Amino acid sequence: MDINGASSAALSSRQTLDSNGGYAEEYLLPTNHLGGRGADGIGSINNSGREGLGPMGGGNNEWKYEMRREAQQIIPGLYLGPFQSSTNLTKMKLMGITHVLCIRDKKESSLIYPRFPTEFRYMTLDISDNTDQNLITIFPKCRDFIEEAMTMGGTVLAHCNGGIALSPAIVVGYLMWKFNLSADNALAYVQSKRYCVSTMSFQNQFKEYEPIQMAQKMVQNAGFGAGMGNVNKRQALDEEDGEEDEEDRRRKQPMRSELISDISMD
Repeated sequence: MDINGASSAALSSRQTLDSNGGYAEEYLLPTNHLGGRGADGIGSINNSGREGLGPMGGGNNEWKYEMRREAQQIIPGLYLGPFQSSTNLTKMKLMGITHVLCIRDKKESSLIYPRFPTEFRYMTLDISDNTDQNLITIFPKCRDFIEEAMTMGGTVLAHCNGGIALSPAIVVGYLMWKFNLSADNALAYVQSKRYCVSTMSFQNQFKEYEPIQMAQKMVQNAGFGAGMGNVNKRQALDEEDGEEDEEDRRRKQPMRSELISDISMD
C-alpha cells in the first residue's frame, strides 16, 4: 500500500466500447494525493484536469515506426519525444509547449541545444547513457522544473536525442514521484504512450528510487502537514516552559539572597 491508501503496484482495468463497436481494455493507474476525486480513487485524465494518470495506451491509434520522430503526450502538460520534435517551432506552439527539458550526452552538445531560447524556457542537462550515470541525483531538479511549469499552467517537452532512453528515464522518475508508482508501472505507462522507449540501462536505479520517493512523499504528506502543526505546538510549549522557568527563578532568587545574607551575618 502506498501512503495514499491505494496500492501503487496494482493496475486496474475497465472495458470500453471502441469506434468499431467492439470492446477494448483500458488500464488505469491511481490518482495522486492532489487528486480531485479522492486519494484512493482510480482516475483518468481529460482536458479539464490533471488530477491523475489516464488509461494506458494511445486509444485506438496503432503505433507506427514514424511516430518515434514525434513527441507523444504522456500526461496533460508533459510531452516526451526526440530532439527532432524540439526543432519545429510552429508545431511546438500548437502543442502549447512553454518549457523544454533538453537531455543530452556531453558529446552531443554541439548538435543538441536549445533552438528557440527566446520562445521557451529551457533546462539543459548533460547525462551519459550508461549504467554509471546516477539519475537519482538528477530527478529532483527535473521534477522541480516540470512542476514549476505545470503550476504556471505551462506544458513541458522532455526530449533527448532519440527520445528512447535518457529523457524517458527522467519522465519515468517523475511519474514515480508524482503518482507514487512502482518502477514497473511507471515504465509500462510511459511505454504505452511512446512504444519505442527502452530504459534497460537505468532499471536498477528505478528500483532503488522506489523507496526513496516513497519516503520523500511520507515526509512531505505526514511531516509537512501534521508535523508542522506539531512543531508549532512544541514551540509554544517550549515557550510556556521557558516562561515558567523564568518565573520560578524570580521566586527562588530572593530566597537564595536572604539565605546568603543570613549566612554572612553569622
